[in-house]
Amino acid sequence: MQLYPQMSEQELLIQGVVMREALVRILARHSQVSGVDGVDAEICVRSLSNAHLDIGLPPFSGASLPACLEPTVTQALADAPRTERDFKILLSALEALLSSSRWIRRSASEGDDAAFEEKHRHALILGKGALLECSTMTVGLAVMEPELCYPYHKHPPAEFYVVLSEGHWYREDVGWWNPEPGGVVFNPPSAVHSMRSTDKPLLALWELSYAVD
Repeated sequence: MQLYPQMSEQELLIQGVVMREALVRILARHSQVSGVDGVDAEICVRSLSNAHLDIGLPPFSGASLPACLEPTVTQALADAPRTERDFKILLSALEALLSSSRWIRRSASEGDDAAFEEKHRHALILGKGALLECSTMTVGLAVMEPELCYPYHKHPPAEFYVVLSEGHWYREDVGWWNPEPGGVVFNPPSAVHSMRSTDKPLLALWELSYAVD
């Protein structure tokens, strides 16, 4: 996937810092207007602000984006919200980084959509084995084709999503809800959660935190 020409390592690192700073501002605003989740947002803001980024070294995790999913990613990025300055900055940095990112997929489990594995991908942007190395967190971009439900799952690290498309999110203590494009979703450690797309692709930036300074 070549949205941008191949960039130098220094250019990639700059775009990574730009993306991180836009994320920090978006989450900081969310923490000021949220209730319980505002506490989680403050923790994520500190974690992102203190994270050390470096150029990742091969071998990188994942593979190239399959050609069949390129139209899905292109449409999702085109539909993403750009009415606010920080979202414009965030998406511009993401588009630059995606050209060099590697993509991973979740394996389907028993009872899942048989074609699930081929209908979604995650671009690994920050983290161990990612485009930009970071030991305290993993940041990725989730892309799903229309009318697809991500399997219910849980994991020890806390997680947030910055929602970049229409879609529905599930958390075991809340049920299903639509946070709307531009919203933020938090999943506490080991909380069962999921997401599903509408008649358009789903796009969301996510982060798993492993440590907070």
